Amino acid sequence: MLLLAAAAATAAALATGLPYRRIQPAAAGPAPAGTLRADLAAGLSAVWRIRALRALTAGTCLAFVGVGGLTTTTVLLAGHRGHPGAGGLLMTAFALGALAGSLAMARWRPPLSDPRLATLALCGTGVALAGAALPVSPTATTALFVLAGLCDGPLLTATLRLRAAHAPPPVRAQVFTLGAGLKITAAACGAALVGAAAALPPPLLLLGIAAVHLAAALLYTVARPREDGTGGAASPPAPLPDARALP
Repeated sequence: MLLLAAAAATAAALATGLPYRRIQPAAAGPAPAGTLRADLAAGLSAVWRIRALRALTAGTCLAFVGVGGLTTTTVLLAGHRGHPGAGGLLMTAFALGALAGSLAMARWRPPLSDPRLATLALCGTGVALAGAALPVSPTATTALFVLAGLCDGPLLTATLRLRAAHAPPPVRAQVFTLGAGLKITAAACGAALVGAAAALPPPLLLLGIAAVHLAAALLYTVARPREDGTGGAASPPAPLPDARALP
């Protein structure tokens, strides 16, 4: 715990030394001074105003409430089933599955639009975790955690593609930063919820995490824009003009 705390404190100290400025071509003259608050407000406005980004952020943040509680729940589940040292093995299986899923998406793109891929990935993770909550063998539990990770990898790929497609260029970096920050905050809330409910049976906690993923898939499906007749996502909004072109 001390090592984890030291790593976080060191990262915070190093972050204060990062330069924060707007970079423009030399011909455009000196860059105007920007403020972190104004840039984050612009990014938050874009996330709220553009329906595709709003739906994606809401769905993935809800899913990360479950992801945040998964580590604690997995350790409790392993102890509940008489293998107290297997919690780390199960989380490693999940992580390896996610890595394999991400690498597969880099090599092969399924014939699905990114919104449908994100929905199926959320559903797949939820179903796999629900199966792992059942009284199955340790081998089957490990395999189901691998399957859950395999579905989580494509979700990340679809999320990044959707943000890149719908974020206006002037605030694209802010949209990505806010999306990641909100997911981390949601994960922290999930960890706190599982910690508060740790007295419940671990299989029930894992079923709750699975239900959160399925609810996230439903939320995203209801909130996202409708797809066109060709099976692709609705056209993204026209990009905002570049700030350098404004008076």
